[in-house]
Amino acid sequence: MLLKDLIKGLDLSLTKSQEDIDIKDICIDLEKLKKGDLFIDLKGDININEILEKQPGFVIRFSSKNRNEAKNIYSFNDIRRLFALVCKNHSNSACDNLKIIGITGTNGKTSTAKIVSDIIKKSGKKVATIGTMGCEFASTTIETGFTTPDPNILHDLFFKIKKSGIEYVVMEVSAHAIFLKKLEGIRFEVLAITNITQDHLDFFKTMDNYASTKLSFFDKKHAKQAVVCADDTLCRSLMSSANIPIISYGVDSPSDIFAIDVLTDFSGTEFICNCLDEVFRVNSRLVGEYNVLNTLCAIGICSELGISFEHIYLGILDSESEVGRFNTINFNDINIVIDYAHTPDGLEKVLRTAKTICKNKLRVVFGCGGNRDSLKRPLMGSIAEIYSDSVILTSDNPRFEKPLDIIEDIKKGMTGHCQIEEDRKKAIHLALSQSERGDCVIIAGKGGEQYQDINGVKKPYNDFEVVYSYFRKGLTLFNHKGVKYGN
Repeated sequence: MLLKDLIKGLDLSLTKSQEDIDIKDICIDLEKLKKGDLFIDLKGDININEILEKQPGFVIRFSSKNRNEAKNIYSFNDIRRLFALVCKNHSNSACDNLKIIGITGTNGKTSTAKIVSDIIKKSGKKVATIGTMGCEFASTTIETGFTTPDPNILHDLFFKIKKSGIEYVVMEVSAHAIFLKKLEGIRFEVLAITNITQDHLDFFKTMDNYASTKLSFFDKKHAKQAVVCADDTLCRSLMSSANIPIISYGVDSPSDIFAIDVLTDFSGTEFICNCLDEVFRVNSRLVGEYNVLNTLCAIGICSELGISFEHIYLGILDSESEVGRFNTINFNDINIVIDYAHTPDGLEKVLRTAKTICKNKLRVVFGCGGNRDSLKRPLMGSIAEIYSDSVILTSDNPRFEKPLDIIEDIKKGMTGHCQIEEDRKKAIHLALSQSERGDCVIIAGKGGEQYQDINGVKKPYNDFEVVYSYFRKGLTLFNHKGVKYGN
């Protein structure tokens, strides 16, 4: 593709000879740079001679000033926006021919996206999903590395999705993606926000920065219409400030879409939904009030897409929880819940839900990720102590931190006794060995992840397999009171 076609919509003053350079591909990684590629230096800190040694077709690098440099080198200020728009142009603007639904928020993005996707499928339409679990379309799953992929990966996915004859894309939108302008040039059919609670302060530093980043994206430039959670104070502020049409949903606040008569247990949830004065009963396999909110959000999105209430009802009825989102395993009347909850708000919602339906003692096993927001660690320790009868602190993805140092940070928010077992597998087995009939064991933080990130190495690991192995191998046939479990 010619360089002039790649930079369409961008204000670059190129010479005629530069505009007519035939670009092979787009690259931001020096190690992957090939001859004839357009190389985009996002930070502007790579030695230009090292770049030129690889004979790129053209180089655009970050600088505070926009100017044409010597040879085929251009300095540009808004480099992140440029990266996104160049990638869009490279994919022949495939995203413009798709109906893209975006879901942002601290918690609930993956679950809500799954419900929306299931409803769209039930309506007879083809749909792709992009998010924490990768990209799924046409019976294939592609790992993307991020909740919202980088623009070069994202627009390549859009191109493949469009080529596959798929009309709808449901994607998770992270705060990082908004801040880094990964989504420039994409206009969402519907953009929804689930909540804003503490997370990623290692990157954003303050809650104000984090919240304003998410809220700033709700603009007619980025979306045709919005669905907003009225129960969340920060989200609710959009209802008077955003310049796009908004419908609201909630359980506790006046909303366009709301639920009453909510009943939930470990098998699922039912409630009466009022969606813009259309009233119908909802039966869902998902558990807990927070999943009522996720379901209401999905109903709002799908109603805005023009999907019938019959298909909405049937889609919700068929929808199962995403892997690692309040997945329940029952053994000898012990309910084991595996959930991705890794924020204070996420952990509180899971534990509060489990507390209301647990017949006996509620036990929790969790840790916190290393090299991430450390301020949330004591908050999560306090929440675990408030809602649980027993707490076992363990390792999550320690990355380059010492697991016991992370555990000590969690303990700072606790006043009472907790057990510590650094080895996550042993911690889970310990909790199961202490459990009796009617107990509920919450295993939080990793959900469906297939690894533990330890010192930069992703070692094979899965919470589900650890639970299954405990009962399958009969590692403990008696609990601490001598009651025999297992075969």
